Amino acid sequence: MVAERIEQAYRRLHPRLWHALLAYCGNAEVASDAESEAFTQALRRGKEIEDVDAWVWRSAFRIAAGLLKSQPVLMDLFEPAELISDRGTSTQPNVIEFMSMLSDLTDQQRAIAALRYIGNFRATEIAELLDTSPGAVRVQLHRAHSQLRAQIRPDFEQSMGEQDDR
Repeated sequence: MVAERIEQAYRRLHPRLWHALLAYCGNAEVASDAESEAFTQALRRGKEIEDVDAWVWRSAFRIAAGLLKSQPVLMDLFEPAELISDRGTSTQPNVIEFMSMLSDLTDQQRAIAALRYIGNFRATEIAELLDTSPGAVRVQLHRAHSQLRAQIRPDFEQSMGEQDDR
């Protein structure tokens, strides 16, 4: 019964969780390792876990953070081939572009943005997953938005200038 609960959670969470981890850490191998380890630990803990989904999300991000500390990954080294997991989860071009834009954010901002826009979590849920306050999540998300806007604006203005030249 415990294994069935974990398997159902895996089937339900895998695509969003893996993409959110990939956006956070910038490396398909680290994302896969963190996700696998979270589900492995969930199987070991079994009945101790009340809310499997929340526990796996929280654990996977903590595991990914630990892996990044032991082997830092440069976010700007994304390769399209790397963005296909060994389990066949492919990443759409707009997601790849979004993930590459996250590289200049802090670890916390990147985690919050990935959880918000790929995981589809609300600020209160993100706060619970990252063991922080909803206010802190909103502040970090606002700062991430400001930084992302600053990145997008020059590209947008340049593309608009190119259209004017036509």
